[in-house]
Formats: sequence, structure tokens, C-alpha cells
Amino acid sequence: MTLTSSSPARSTYAEIAERAGVSKATVSRVLNGDDRVHPERAASVMLAAEKLGYRPNRAARALSTGRTGLVAVVIDDQPTALSDPFWGVVLAGISRVFMANDLHSLLMVTPLDSPDGAVAHYLEGGEVDGAIFLQVHKDAVTNKASAQGLPVVLIGRPIEEGSTIPYVDTDNIGGGLQATNYLFERGCKNVATLTGDLDASAGLDRLNGYKLAHEQAGLDVNPDLIARANWSFESAKIMTLRLLAKNPEIDGIFAANDIMAIAAISAIQERGRRVPDDIAVVGFDDSLLAQTHRPAITTVRQDILGLGAAAAETMIALLQDKTPKIEMLTTEIMIRESA
Repeated sequence: MTLTSSSPARSTYAEIAERAGVSKATVSRVLNGDDRVHPERAASVMLAAEKLGYRPNRAARALSTGRTGLVAVVIDDQPTALSDPFWGVVLAGISRVFMANDLHSLLMVTPLDSPDGAVAHYLEGGEVDGAIFLQVHKDAVTNKASAQGLPVVLIGRPIEEGSTIPYVDTDNIGGGLQATNYLFERGCKNVATLTGDLDASAGLDRLNGYKLAHEQAGLDVNPDLIARANWSFESAKIMTLRLLAKNPEIDGIFAANDIMAIAAISAIQERGRRVPDDIAVVGFDDSLLAQTHRPAITTVRQDILGLGAAAAETMIALLQDKTPKIEMLTTEIMIRESA
């Protein structure tokens, strides 16, 4: 009896070489990214490899190229990390681009408190070809990794002025401006804001957009209407209750993400007030939560999937020794029931 496998056997360099009519050495050079092979021969090798169902052995490729095919995706583990569905969509955007380019991601969720911590030591070990950092609060780890020659990409503008680390981001200032202006346009006179984490650039920039809207409208910013939260439902609800107790005249709230907008609505309703009749609420992200909550959340839409994809594409450019461009994704207001 002859036993057969349900999956095709791995094609060897010899088989590919025979079909392409080239040497095994040429096959090796082409499949390991050597661009010195004549284009016609390279095309023949790639066509033969495709027809034979070739899949590269990752360990062998690492030995021959010095590349592992792995990129670390590091999320700074703050209290709200991964509790917001935003991050799952970002990771999906990264994964889609990597899979299409024969790269894989290694997710690491850990505090980035010290440049001598576990993440920094791991990244020094040559286990990954690069690192994408999400929600960075301190630049020490990213700066150290970059200084040691590891390709690094940030999702979110660097905190440190003058940083040369490439990044992708959403126009958070513009988004905060859109949200606050919309509340002004619908007649709100006393607009409060629930900030995100102000140790992260997204939190700072969305707050600056709120302030810019006041400046452009010729209005002073009332510091009593700025409540510092940390992206979480819990912090936003507590801060909204405090805002309402201290400033009963509030008629609009811009929350720096959708989770906090939902928390604000919960607090407003708990105090016997109506949304949007008494207080209009605008969020940020346009996550699935914003679309399914009742009332549905008026929110600033950012391209969350595209943010992850742009970060992955930037990493690929670095791995190919190309100069990446800074990606700044646009925003738009999505008008629903809450405002």
C-alpha cells in the first residue's frame, strides 16, 4: 500500500532549478532576494516555484539571509490596552499586509517603562527583523532599539520633539477640531471634553484640536471643562459625573474615543438628562461600538484598519532599505443619534 500525504511535499531547490532551467545556486539567490540575477532568469525561477507550490523554510531562510521573517508588534501595556476593540482592528491591518508579503507578526503586550526591560533585551537578540510600537508613552525603548539598528515604526506621533523614527498617525488635531466644531455648529455653548491619556500623542493632539476649535471661534477655553481620563469606560464615567456636578450648564461633550463617549452617555442618563436633547456627545474612532450602541454615537471616523496597514507598509519599506514617508490619515465626522 502506498501512503500519500494530504499536503504537497515541499519543493526543493533542485526541482525548481530543473523546471526553470537554471542552477540551484541561481534558485537560492532568487528566493533569498538577491537582485543581481538577470530579470528573465529570476522570473523563470519565481514561475517554477509558484507552479511547484514552493513555500520557503523559515529557518533555512534565516540562516541564508539573516532575516527571520518576524516583526514584533509591541503594545505598551497600560490599563486600557486591548480592552478597546480599536487595537484589534489595527492588528488586523498589520497582519493583512504582512501575510501578503510573507512576514509574520509577534504580538507583545507589556509595559515599556525601562530601556533595560524585557522587551528591550528581547529586541536586541536578533529574534525579529523589526518592531512596530503602538500606544507608546515613553520614547526610551523605541529610541534604544532604533539606535541599535533595528527597523522601528511607531503608530502615533513620537512624544519626543525631533525624533527621526518613522511613524504613521491619524490627524488627531484635525479630528478633535472637527468634533468640537460640530458641537458648536449644532448650538452647544458649553462644550466639555474627556481627554485620552495625555502621556500619549493621540490624547494630547485630540485635546489640542478641542482647544483650537475654541481659538478659531474666538472663545476662551474653560479649564473646568477639561476632564483628564485615560481612554477607559471607568475613568470617563467618573470624570463625566464630576463634570456634571461642577458644571451643570454643560450642553456638549467631546470624548476622545468611543468607549468614553458611551461612558459619558451612561453618566448623563444616570443623572436624569437626555442625549442629545440636553447634552450632545461626540466620540472618536468610529468603532463598531459607536455604530451598535443606542443611541448610536456621532463620532470622528479614522481609518483604523488603514492605520495598521500603513504601519506594516512602512516597516516593509525599511526592511527593503527604502526611505519611508510619514503617513497622516485623514478623519471625517460621522453624524448619528448622540449629537
